[in-house]
Amino acid sequence: MALALVLAAAATPILSCPGGTIETKCTAAEVTAKIALTRARVTNIAQRCLYDFGGKCSVEASGRINGRDPGTSLLWQKMLLAPRDGPQARMLVLLSQDKAGKAALAGFAESSGSIGTPDLVVDDGKRRLIHVGGTLAGSGGGNADALFVSDAAAPRWRRVDLSDWSEQGGKLLPTGYWLRGPAQFAFDEMFALVPVARDGDGECCPRGGNAFYDLDIQGDRLVLTRLRFQPMQPLGRDIEVTAGTLED
Repeated sequence: MALALVLAAAATPILSCPGGTIETKCTAAEVTAKIALTRARVTNIAQRCLYDFGGKCSVEASGRINGRDPGTSLLWQKMLLAPRDGPQARMLVLLSQDKAGKAALAGFAESSGSIGTPDLVVDDGKRRLIHVGGTLAGSGGGNADALFVSDAAAPRWRRVDLSDWSEQGGKLLPTGYWLRGPAQFAFDEMFALVPVARDGDGECCPRGGNAFYDLDIQGDRLVLTRLRFQPMQPLGRDIEVTAGTLED
């Protein structure tokens, strides 16, 4: 039930397909084919959308990330996409750029709500990790985070699947408790904190405590390696007071 609120699965359908309408479906490869990597487009990354969307597109922000290797850098662009017939969405495109200035697509991420700026959280000579925070639209407060990894042994950027570990973690909780996002990630320490609700909490405020997860990247997936959880129980009866009704 609430597991769907914790994370946006990597298998989530594309929100903004080429053509600028919500009536069409597409694959990640079809989106990739519409991301322009020409020198002129990259040079104007702060003004012109890299994604040939087909609907209305505006650049919200862009920037550069410099890592340990002075010969390479990462460029990013965050776009607001508005189709002709549906709700708007946001997309972030991440590019890698070599010494000669040639750009290659490192990946992209989408969100129906908000999407943050990319953060180089690990760059230790063995691998690099880029975390993009995000939240889904609506009252559920679900995550739309994205994680990209590049290993020194095979320096190619790839996106990590963030879907499986949350389901596994939810099953490890005691009966009567369930995950209620959003999760807070610290990928530099491979750690996550997720609020936990207990039966009877409804759809408002989780009061079951917090689940602490140790994480690992195995292949292209984020997996749970350890869960720590101390259940919280209510003490006594609920107290409710209306302002202005108390006597001095």
